Amino acid sequence: MKISIVIPTRERIAYLPASIQTALDIDDPDIEVVVNDNASQDGTEDVVRAIEDPRLRYFNTGQRVAMRENFNQAVTNATGDYVVVFGDDDGILPGQFRHLRDVLERHRPDGLSWTRATYGWPIPGFGQKTGGIRFYRDGTFGAPQPYDPSRNERALLSCDLAKMVPSANIYHGCVAKAYLERVAPSSGVFFDGAIPDVNFEYRAALVGGAFLHCDHPFSINGHSPASNGGAQKGFKADDPRSKPAQQFDAENRADTYQDVMDNARFVPLVLFSTLETLRRRMGDARRPDFKAWYHMVVSGARNKPEVSENVEAILKAYAEETGTTAELAQAYDLPAKRKKTLGERVARIRSQINSLRVSAEKDGENTILTAARVYDEILANDLGAVLDNTLSRDKAWRAAKQRSRNFKREL
Repeated sequence: MKISIVIPTRERIAYLPASIQTALDIDDPDIEVVVNDNASQDGTEDVVRAIEDPRLRYFNTGQRVAMRENFNQAVTNATGDYVVVFGDDDGILPGQFRHLRDVLERHRPDGLSWTRATYGWPIPGFGQKTGGIRFYRDGTFGAPQPYDPSRNERALLSCDLAKMVPSANIYHGCVAKAYLERVAPSSGVFFDGAIPDVNFEYRAALVGGAFLHCDHPFSINGHSPASNGGAQKGFKADDPRSKPAQQFDAENRADTYQDVMDNARFVPLVLFSTLETLRRRMGDARRPDFKAWYHMVVSGARNKPEVSENVEAILKAYAEETGTTAELAQAYDLPAKRKKTLGERVARIRSQINSLRVSAEKDGENTILTAARVYDEILANDLGAVLDNTLSRDKAWRAAKQRSRNFKREL
């Protein structure tokens, strides 16, 4: 079984080499690492081509394209039976990869999701709690559990997004190439929305499949000043921080596949636009709870004057187009929606209590690569013993806590 590890990139040479190395640290000849470069002008091609490893494959789009198209080309270029995608400031956990392969070979699912570890690059002036990694008792050493992503259909349509857990993911997840081809909107097109990972997640919730989920990290979601998430902050047009977002917008507008409404670089509207684009392109008659979706978007925009006027105009136009002006009016009459329910807050407090955090610094460096290596040293190979029923999950966690004492603890 061949597994493709795919890294779409664009102008991230400060982060990309460490990201690539997390994959090349994997001791497995049956992988390929596909770097799909969106016409970077920062020396990316020279740096990647200088890396000597036959498993590494470099592709260049030739001209700047939308993020959707770069993702699409990247997955097209992948030749593995399974595809893992992560960003160019993210990483994979090389020491845990053998267990990822073991789960795939034992069960042959349509896809596998897992607990997503996180890491903030310690860049001066960026973020508060960066340079460290956290381990959660309930997010480690979990055996694979089957699920059908279509069980999330009701939560998706009713905008109860916190209940879409677990959820099918190709970004920090693993999906069979055969499944991707089976549910593709058309031949050679795997993503037909501006935000490809959400486009796939919502599509899987609408069409279903045979997936597995492991409460155990196999990859790390890095965040940095250059992360794509920063492009959705909705800064004012004259704010220097909005320049990447404006470039992102311009590239999206030139793409073949346009979403049914502008997303105003505002995450709640990104999610709503993704769902509505999917429904229209799929010819899906299942009607979402428009009032709930409108409420989620307008609640988020109320305290953001930099986007609220634009968001209001976009929603008004879409409501008129879809005959849902009454639902939009009702959404505005409702009190603002809380970001997290009381139950969600209590659950978070409990998870924090049963967790530990250490510095990702190793040998004087602190990058996604050192974070991956520290993760692997603490997790060791105990997931394999848990999967073979020779070690309990509780004992595996206690052993990980013991190993964590070799590293600087953080709050």
